[in-house]
Amino acid sequence: MHFDIVITGGGMAGLSLAWHLSRSPLRDKKILLIDREPKDRNDRTWGFWEAGDGPFESVLSRQWSSVWFHGSGGFSAKLGLGPYRYKLLRGIDFYRFVRAELAACPSVEYCCSPILSITSSASVATVTTEKGVFTADWCFDSTHLLQAVRGGDISSHSQNLLQHFKGWVIRTKEPAFDTETPVMMDFRIPQQGECRFVYVLPYSATEALIEFTLFTEALLEESAYRQGLMDYIRNFTGIREFEIVEEEFGIIPMTDEKTYEQPSPRVIRIGTAGGYTRASTGYTFTRTQKRLQQLVANLSRNWEKSPVEKLPAPIPLRFRFYDQVFLNVFLQKRYAAAPVFTDLYRKNPAERIFRFLDEETGFPEDLRVLYSVAIWPFTVAAGAVLFRNISEKFKR
Repeated sequence: MHFDIVITGGGMAGLSLAWHLSRSPLRDKKILLIDREPKDRNDRTWGFWEAGDGPFESVLSRQWSSVWFHGSGGFSAKLGLGPYRYKLLRGIDFYRFVRAELAACPSVEYCCSPILSITSSASVATVTTEKGVFTADWCFDSTHLLQAVRGGDISSHSQNLLQHFKGWVIRTKEPAFDTETPVMMDFRIPQQGECRFVYVLPYSATEALIEFTLFTEALLEESAYRQGLMDYIRNFTGIREFEIVEEEFGIIPMTDEKTYEQPSPRVIRIGTAGGYTRASTGYTFTRTQKRLQQLVANLSRNWEKSPVEKLPAPIPLRFRFYDQVFLNVFLQKRYAAAPVFTDLYRKNPAERIFRFLDEETGFPEDLRVLYSVAIWPFTVAAGAVLFRNISEKFKR
């Protein structure tokens, strides 16, 4: 069966693309969205910053104008966010909202099936699933896993960390959470030579998401995540009795592995698969929305040309270099993570850090951010990354 567009992967990137298409001149194109799961449970939660209203404002659980940051060396601060708001979006609310919106588009169809392969000729993409073979003028794929997540033989010139997290939504009998100010990062927990922090996003005075997050090369045993959450709740919240309402677990690659947004003529990768994730933070949500709007606008102007054509890279070159340096510092243990983040938020207003992480700063402002961390270890890391990049270029 042939479609104008097949979207492989019905998570955040795939559903966001379908939603943006439904609000564009391409709304009448025949679209098939394929995912192996029905997306009928709250499997993840997105916390992200944004200035002004975003496309999914109506289904946000909460949003805040200030956050708590607890760093190393006893530094704690309530950070005002300027024009930004820190926003909380539950996966299940996002899935239901987008599917309800798409229900008004008779041109959109769904297929719940594992995907076996995605191939492309010069004129057509072919997606093979357990339920059949589908062709399309364009395939947008968010299912491709980077090698950093797949494991196995990773290119020797790639730097790879995993951001992995276990979260509990807990409910207490008595009020226990500050509903006006979430905890964006809490580094007061034992670091064990790694990057470990917790964030607390309250739904109400008696219910909150508490997430234990790590930047490491390998995952933990399940019991270690549970112990990390229990220790934090016991040692930092004062809560003694609670009910676990929901659980979530996730893995985000933090890597400078080369990605290919258009790996073949009729296949466009989106989301993390397309290189939209910052290697230094793992943040993907707002960047994905911006990029998808660009792709839809390009495709609306010229259906036959690649929507990637003439677009800048998803992450500008100099910011990719900054991320490489960041990875090198942590992977080579040149400086501890907690003091790095502490220095960033102690010496800069949060809105400057957010602009920097959104690639919206100019080079002079970049320098103000970069010079707020320990200079020597980052300089050594920058030299190592430059040498490696130049060496790899001459090998080709």
